[in-house]
Amino acid sequence: MFAQLTSVRESSHGEKKARIQKFKIVLIKPSKYDDDGYVIRFWRGVLPSNTLAVLHGLTEDVRNRRVFGDMKIEVVTFDETTEKVPIKKIIRWGRDPGAKLLVCLVGVQTNQFPRAVVMGKQFRAHGIDVIIGGFHTSGTISMLGEQEPDIQELFRESITVVSGEVEGKWEGILSDCLNGQLKPLYHYAQDLQNLVDIQDAPLPMTSPKTMKHFVKPDFGTADTSRGCPFACSFCTIINVQGRKMRERSPEKIAALLRRNYLDNGISYYFFTDDNFARKKLWRETFEEIVKLHEEGIKVSFMMQVDLAKKPKDFVPLAAKAGCTQVFIGMESVNPENLKAEGKAQNKVEEYQGIIQEWHDAGVVVHTGYIVGLPWDTTEGVKRDMDYLMNVIQPDQASFFMLTPLPGSQDHKEMKQRGEWMDPDFNKRDSFHATIKHAGMTAEEWTQAYEDAWKSFYSKENMIKILSRWNHNPKVYWTLMHIFFWYKNAALIEKEHPMIAGFFRLKDRTARRPGFAVDPLPVHLRKRTREVTRLLVSWAKFIKEMEEVWLQTRKKSEREERWMEEIQRIQGEIWQALKIAEWQKTYSNAKATLPAKAKALLDPFEELCSKILFTRKDLNAFLKQWEGLQSKIQELRGHLPQEGEAARRWLDEMSRIHKGIRLGSRIQEWQETYSRLRHILPSKFRLAHAKFDALSNRAVYSREDLHRFWAKTVEQLRGMRLWNIRPWKLVANLAKDFFLTTSFASSFKASGRLS
Repeated sequence: MFAQLTSVRESSHGEKKARIQKFKIVLIKPSKYDDDGYVIRFWRGVLPSNTLAVLHGLTEDVRNRRVFGDMKIEVVTFDETTEKVPIKKIIRWGRDPGAKLLVCLVGVQTNQFPRAVVMGKQFRAHGIDVIIGGFHTSGTISMLGEQEPDIQELFRESITVVSGEVEGKWEGILSDCLNGQLKPLYHYAQDLQNLVDIQDAPLPMTSPKTMKHFVKPDFGTADTSRGCPFACSFCTIINVQGRKMRERSPEKIAALLRRNYLDNGISYYFFTDDNFARKKLWRETFEEIVKLHEEGIKVSFMMQVDLAKKPKDFVPLAAKAGCTQVFIGMESVNPENLKAEGKAQNKVEEYQGIIQEWHDAGVVVHTGYIVGLPWDTTEGVKRDMDYLMNVIQPDQASFFMLTPLPGSQDHKEMKQRGEWMDPDFNKRDSFHATIKHAGMTAEEWTQAYEDAWKSFYSKENMIKILSRWNHNPKVYWTLMHIFFWYKNAALIEKEHPMIAGFFRLKDRTARRPGFAVDPLPVHLRKRTREVTRLLVSWAKFIKEMEEVWLQTRKKSEREERWMEEIQRIQGEIWQALKIAEWQKTYSNAKATLPAKAKALLDPFEELCSKILFTRKDLNAFLKQWEGLQSKIQELRGHLPQEGEAARRWLDEMSRIHKGIRLGSRIQEWQETYSRLRHILPSKFRLAHAKFDALSNRAVYSREDLHRFWAKTVEQLRGMRLWNIRPWKLVANLAKDFFLTTSFASSFKASGRLS
């Protein structure tokens, strides 16, 4: 049947065509443009594309079955979020007279559609066959039909459109391409009740070339099932992959994990199933993975599940199979919002119990949360966030802005009603306000969304979360790794973590049509500023994470015992000396005191935050404390006549000091410190210990970084931008941190830093 493809073919006019000896298939997962028109690309990515792996696997299956005889089939994959797509090079591939080239833009989501169209047009301008598929084309055609303007634009450009899944259909599409008979549209999602059976479909194929561009090359993605039985109105899954669950066989899944483990070293997966909990064969799948563990193939995974009730053994068996994290579409803690979006399976009153069940099994809970549902307001979002963090207590959260995507019921109904939606598909990423909200302006909505990220990933909330898990080192360091990823992406790189990586790259010339390409000197100047700000932000961030670690890390039994004792004895001393009262008074007085007065009193204030480790430290502090009264009186005598306010504050500090009577208590404290020296931990650990007089607690902290940052800012201000050497700067900042703390060594020991 396909012999003609490898022989000399005749055109309708008898003209001989070149013999096709090689079929080159280029699979590209497009990125998207940022708000300045640059393609979003990172030095290292985090989440590999499952669609790339699926299409790669289907193509390898065609080659292995020799569908096209002896023809050489070559597959090249690109994930544009981490790889620069060599468009000119690909165009040159198309000029090879003995080769047939096909470019496939795969897994295209709505926000990636503008970028995909630009690339598709570039290839079509050189006569290269182009196919585009993914949730945007599939959802649009399934819900609205092929007459939509964006689909018609593809037809005009002779770009072939695919709607739906191509298992069992792929070789036919490739055959059409080889024969020059590609159709404008391949629509495989007309009947959502009878979609393709994937039970024994070819397995996804990982590309080592693409994986090397990711932070963790042992982190893969895979789909074990497709579809979801629920009917959430904002969801596109159910209108593309249906509400009937279709599954890969457990044996096939085990074969995939085994092959990737042995061939590519992949040991951790994100199972991209929209709802793993509704699989009919969930038990059998878990049991197959447990068998892999018994073979010595130690794979683990995260998965997406719903909040509906599950069989009693679902959670413990998931944990036994290696589940370390679950992603739960919580969406909101407001019952009215859940009702409005058809999320009837979510019961807010059950959230705590469900999360606790996962926690009891040692599994981290990651929640998806939508900001901008119908009943949200600025104050309501703040209130709901407090409830989420302090009552529900998930370990991780991803926030999204409500966005009606083509393929969802929300989008279809809004379009039918003629309601305004931002026409720029590039903004349909769930990170921009693209519709009018009844309770918030676009600015208020965006601010509420950004504040949600800031509050959940605040230092205080990260400390709370990690403190809950410091008894479990594996989970603790997994979360620490996640916090580095998520906070860097959302609050430093300003991109959603699920599409972001580490260190943003910007190709000067790869800019969206309509945006000017900057001259090279202008581009370099802008990038130098951006990179400098980024490096400074990273240095601050690392310092913050060190602080989080110091306050949450697991302490030894000896250390815990010493902390308990020092907190008791120093707390007693600080209460007797009324240190907290004195500090509050001095804090209020600072604004009225001259610089010389603050220079004398600041050292004592700083001294109050230090831990007294030994009897010698105690005596030295008491000596300083005894001399405080004379300092205050000396300062009072040197105040100018108009310094009445300062004089009143100094009198108040003097009153506090005079009212203290210690008597024999000093001797008792000295004796206690003599006993404490026998359980004193290592000096290395104690270097970061501080005493908080306001809470009367001993803590581990290096929070006072004013001198460090003042020095850093001073250095940066003194530099000319064109003389900045960013990598030298970050090396110096890193040296200040990594060489003076044990945080780096602990992170490395956990296996999270290499």
